[in-house]
Amino acid sequence: VAVNLNRVLRMSVNTGGNIEFTFNTIAQYAAGISGDQNTSGSAGTVAANPMYVTTFTVAASTKWRLDYGAEDATFIGVDNPTNTLLTLDNVGFTLASTGVHVFGTELNSTPIGATFDEIAALQQYPVVLITDGGNAAANAGDATDNAFTMTWRCGTAEGTGLTTPMNQDKLIEQGLTPDRYVTNVLFNLIAL
Repeated sequence: VAVNLNRVLRMSVNTGGNIEFTFNTIAQYAAGISGDQNTSGSAGTVAANPMYVTTFTVAASTKWRLDYGAEDATFIGVDNPTNTLLTLDNVGFTLASTGVHVFGTELNSTPIGATFDEIAALQQYPVVLITDGGNAAANAGDATDNAFTMTWRCGTAEGTGLTTPMNQDKLIEQGLTPDRYVTNVLFNLIAL
């Protein structure tokens, strides 16, 4: 009798793999743009839009950790790559568990708190987003167990007093050069 246990470790980004905020009005520069307008001062600056939401799942036969972060230290201008004054902390997110697995100690306290509802600023890679919490089976499970939603925002200056608050200066106050600023956000799923 032989039993072959092959490790399964898979992350799937289901929606929102490309997030792009476009600022066209003074109201957007002053209040920001958020996928969660109910908790943001940006209500009314744009219509509610699922394009600011990323959904992903993790299927794993073992406990795991998910690291994330921006590839660059700042956003970089596309028209002029010397435009690097748009800092990562102008973008933030909330993370919600929408799967069957009840997350508690598995959630890393940095950059977001144990309630899964803090607004965290984007940081440079690598930062632990979700970890195993030291439990025996911890977060092992299929995609229905480990489903998550990240709701993004830009320029909303939220999260005061948290571990990684967003930039508290509104975009209109930062004197940024108009450009299309980009960075890649990396996710790395690691078996523990």
